Amino acid sequence: MKKIFIYATLLSCLILGCKKKEKPSQPSQAGAYELEKQVLSRGGKDSTIKRTQVKIYTDTHYMYASIVPDSSVGFGVGTYTLDSNKITERSIYSSRALDSSITSNLEITTKPDGYTQIIPDYATVQGVKYVLKEDYKKFPPADTSVLDGLWKMEKAYTVKGKDTIPTDVTQYKIFWAGHFTFIHRLPRNPEKTKFKNGFGTGTFTFKDDMLREEEVTSNYALLRGHKFAIKIKLNGRDEYTQVINSATNGQSVEIYRRVK
Repeated sequence: MKKIFIYATLLSCLILGCKKKEKPSQPSQAGAYELEKQVLSRGGKDSTIKRTQVKIYTDTHYMYASIVPDSSVGFGVGTYTLDSNKITERSIYSSRALDSSITSNLEITTKPDGYTQIIPDYATVQGVKYVLKEDYKKFPPADTSVLDGLWKMEKAYTVKGKDTIPTDVTQYKIFWAGHFTFIHRLPRNPEKTKFKNGFGTGTFTFKDDMLREEEVTSNYALLRGHKFAIKIKLNGRDEYTQVINSATNGQSVEIYRRVK
């Protein structure tokens, strides 16, 4: 009887098809967003902060980059989980703490064109609690790409004639639904006691091994509004090399690995 039941089950699978139980989809905040308003509350007093900021969520990671009127650049990149109206972000790298992890608990309210987030425990200074509120507007999504996700630059160098010059920089880049952002930190002196933070963000397409980017916002004036065509070589799903040729600056090579 037991054998008959097993055979019947197998026959049923062959005729009707046995379907594996699909895992329930995880909640996601995926999308590209632009900061509209940022308010810092402390001791009952509110201050509106002037800041240009873009934030991108993939299905598992996030990155934000910002610049304030004095040209100071701030950024953060890490993982996140979404549970109902709460997001928990755990940083991998940030301008605030470098590679020391920071956990932020966000309360979010979704709107038709974006969302509002509140960080109730943003900071406490001399017994005064600081609460940060941010309003974001969502950019229209574009096509998906094999590049969608978070990447870290593993190696970079410039080739000039017979010379190969390594680039000393920490850089991350995120792609999602037609939008990208990169952030980096590079030393400004040989002793590595002074550093410069930088970022760029905009739109992109990827087709036939050609990455086409249009920089919209950056702390580098030379990047803003410019379009770039970058040759990409994929090495499987989790690594790619990009090459930019310049008549004056030689050949720039960057190698990236996907952050999981």
